Amino acid sequence: MRDAALLNAAVERDDARKSRVLVLCGSASFAAMYVCVKLTSPTVSSFEVLFARSVLGAVLCFALLRHAGRSARWGSWKLNLMRASFGFASIASQFVAMHEGGASLSMVSFLRHAAPVWMLLFAGPFLGEWPDRRAKLAVGVGLVGTLLALGPSGSGATWATALAAGAGLFAALALLSVRKLTATDHPLTVVMFFMVFITVVTAPIVVWRWSQLGFAWSARDAALVGGSALLGTLGQLSITSAYRYGSAVSTAVSALAEVVFTLLLAWTIAGDPLPPWTTFAGGSAILAAGWIATRRKLHKA
Repeated sequence: MRDAALLNAAVERDDARKSRVLVLCGSASFAAMYVCVKLTSPTVSSFEVLFARSVLGAVLCFALLRHAGRSARWGSWKLNLMRASFGFASIASQFVAMHEGGASLSMVSFLRHAAPVWMLLFAGPFLGEWPDRRAKLAVGVGLVGTLLALGPSGSGATWATALAAGAGLFAALALLSVRKLTATDHPLTVVMFFMVFITVVTAPIVVWRWSQLGFAWSARDAALVGGSALLGTLGQLSITSAYRYGSAVSTAVSALAEVVFTLLLAWTIAGDPLPPWTTFAGGSAILAAGWIATRRKLHKA
């Protein structure tokens, strides 16, 4: 019994390490992807970027599945559709808020990473991972942080700020779905379904835009869109794989490292100005709420 317990503990530690490495890789990839989107010229819409990213991602996932000798069939259509819908709503909100709405990368990143706080509210019904009393503190701190980050930042239009705030909620619902899916579906099939879904949804918009306005990509835009597609696919695969080894909330909070990567790239490469103190205070509160969330003990229903 003792040997079995030690073995289980060693496996759990190894899984935790794998999860952290995958999350850090995914976080860095996503941060660089957002910078590519931000630097793309205004003549390229967010939906064109999403379309290019999803087409490349679907092809890459299919090739990797074939190479691994795995089937491209999905397990639960309902769960995959739920994950894809919430994931698309989250990433589209972020892209449009930054690119068309003029919101800063800093604010979008902070609000997007309120996802662990939202996950505390839904992890019980979705996964049976019921938090203890510390969850109330985490949710309270997170809500205060969100309100501060939504304050008079002067970053983008009001509707763009609202989209950025909604992205965190949508991301939480998508990540909870991922956690359930990885118990039955391979990460490649989960990501491939997501990419195919985005391709189908964005294709009519892109075709209409090109028929009305023409194809207006420069060589620089093509490079940035291609880079965002590659980085987004790598990030998606890394984060989805991480959920096979870590709990839903703890893995999501580990991904808060993306905030650090995003802020550094936003100020050094994207040229974003320093946000006001309210954004920093709100962002710090959101990150603190995420930390509180990981320190609590989860118990199964």
